[in-house]
Amino acid sequence: MAIIATALVALLSLQGRSIGMMESAGKMEGARLLSERLMGEGELKGVPNGEKKGTEGPYNWRISEIKITPEVMPEGVKALPGRQLSLEVSWEEGKRKERLNLAEYIYER
Repeated sequence: MAIIATALVALLSLQGRSIGMMESAGKMEGARLLSERLMGEGELKGVPNGEKKGTEGPYNWRISEIKITPEVMPEGVKALPGRQLSLEVSWEEGKRKERLNLAEYIYER
């Protein structure tokens, strides 16, 4: 009987962890989808005034755009004309704050 009780406690603990992992994966997938949409909009429309912030559901986000010119590059580094998009999406995961950071370089023709 003790063996069955121990096995049952272990199974219940595993199920609880599994549910927590599913919630965490769901939030990460939501952050990925939001990031994909925001980066796509930034690619097509640019970022007004170089930075934009917002909140969507449990996510806080900030996207910024830097024009790449020879003036912003370190000395001796050749710059291809274009821009850099940077995105940070953050959310609360229990007591922790999780963050997803992306950067993309878009070169002009």
